Amino acid sequence: MKLSIIIVNYKTLDLTSRCIASILTCSNSMEVIIVDNNSQDDSEELITQQFPDVIWITNIHNAGFGRANNFGAEKATGEFLLFLNSDMLLLKDQKLDDCIAMLENDLEIGVLGCRLLNEDGSDQKSTYYDVATIHYLLSYNILWHKIFNPKPKSLDAIMGSFMLMRKKDFIEIGGFDDDFFMYAEELELCARFKRRNKKIVYFEKYKAIHKHGGSSTGSNWSLRQNLLSNALLHLKLNGVFGYFIYHFIFHLNILTNSLLFFTLDRLNRKSYVNLYRSYFSNYGHYFRIPFYYTLVRNRNFLKVKK
Repeated sequence: MKLSIIIVNYKTLDLTSRCIASILTCSNSMEVIIVDNNSQDDSEELITQQFPDVIWITNIHNAGFGRANNFGAEKATGEFLLFLNSDMLLLKDQKLDDCIAMLENDLEIGVLGCRLLNEDGSDQKSTYYDVATIHYLLSYNILWHKIFNPKPKSLDAIMGSFMLMRKKDFIEIGGFDDDFFMYAEELELCARFKRRNKKIVYFEKYKAIHKHGGSSTGSNWSLRQNLLSNALLHLKLNGVFGYFIYHFIFHLNILTNSLLFFTLDRLNRKSYVNLYRSYFSNYGHYFRIPFYYTLVRNRNFLKVKK
């Protein structure tokens, strides 16, 4: 088997079914592995009836995105692994073989991502630049952006919605970091690949549709979880000192942007308010993270309570 496609399912029956159907229109020379994070619904029965060749793995609890993908990778028999979100839709006229050929022809590629589209065909964010850097943090400072108009410097990661890699490389690097429950795990994984001098490749030629946020829960919880995971990411990539620099700049951005709110339109003002409200609602966690994730060895993944 050349390719194993791994999809994490959590209460996304319709999306997951649609995703699998789109995969099968592209090719049959692959295995599809569904890792269910204790959805507690009829997903297994309905999906396995509709797609009998699917390999189904059931977790007894919600293991999060990274851990669930790691479980799927353990069962995979393919030479290549494609981690695919349940809210993805592969296009019939796009060939996954072209993506695999890229990795076969260049052993220096660690992770390959594709061009993500909205359902109306418009472009969607597909890449991350300057991950966990001061340059990236200051790009959210309105004054800094107006004065310097900073440009992205380094392609550091691709979106976790579509991540293709060799199984051998994935195993050698240790898989997804179990400390992350959801969000930022693809950034941390790509960072480890780059430290091993493996390339992160954005394959613009291959296109797929992503129903952005379709597999996420409520927006407030998602934003809080995203902020918490990104704080942990800064600790892991930059150490304790870099972690506190991250929070210092975040506070600096809040102060500066508050003074310049009048320059923003209503929609952007609302986005910033939601961001900062969610940031401060996590405040207690930020003081505990350096202790738990540098000194304590046995810990659960970092998750915001609902």
